[in-house]
Amino acid sequence: MKIMFSAGEASGDTHAASVAKALRELYPNVDMLGMGGTLMERAGVRIVYDIKNLGIIGIVEIIKSLPKFFELRTFLKRTMIKEKPDVLVCVDYPGFNMKLAKVAKELNIPVVYYIAPTIWAWHKSRGKDIKKYVTKVASIFPFEADAYREFNCDVEFVGHPLVDIVKPTMTKETSLEFFGARPEAKKILLMPGSRKQEVLSLLDTMLQAGEQLMEAHEDIQFFLPRAHTIDREELEAFIDAHHVPVTITEEHIYDLMQICDVCLAASGTATL
Repeated sequence: MKIMFSAGEASGDTHAASVAKALRELYPNVDMLGMGGTLMERAGVRIVYDIKNLGIIGIVEIIKSLPKFFELRTFLKRTMIKEKPDVLVCVDYPGFNMKLAKVAKELNIPVVYYIAPTIWAWHKSRGKDIKKYVTKVASIFPFEADAYREFNCDVEFVGHPLVDIVKPTMTKETSLEFFGARPEAKKILLMPGSRKQEVLSLLDTMLQAGEQLMEAHEDIQFFLPRAHTIDREELEAFIDAHHVPVTITEEHIYDLMQICDVCLAASGTATL
């Protein structure tokens, strides 16, 4: 069995990696490939396109990058033709994955959509496209499954992946020691996102806020968990340009969350 994945950002990489791990346990000889990041690679997925190259946000930037997305879609189509996967698993990233699902349909490759477009919130018309191009929807909300059933889609509520992921692994005391956090200090968690442009834009504002906070509070610490789609050296250089001491962390994000007093977060999976 050969399975191809398409995930376009850090959260999709995380959730696709969980699916890949589960598939490997069920089918040890499964062949997995696709677009993704380091977590998918660790889970045994052969990465044909690294999502570090997809840190794009905003209308102007998206328009400028349209040729790049067309080239990527063509590349992944050629990959499907060459590899002949038994199924394409699309994970989130609807603007791109809906178009890729259409390509797979033309190639007679079944499509499973995990973390599907939020037709219950906006773009309800996409329900018709999902019905047309997607073989099975793996829904993460029960009310979302109901919304897809209105379009007669083959949908199954599978539960939200964060239920299994979002939990600390250490006590608060151990976490304080692990991160070098002072118990008496005010601890601020900075979560500017996972796409390069988004991170650099929001982090600039967050660090300016940090400078103001330092003027008002004597004992304050800042922590920033690095998204694996962002290079650490680039992040360090950006932070060094501000006068805010920030500890960049690499793991145990939920242990870090439980010891912080407040979080400044980009809208998205982090807020959920």
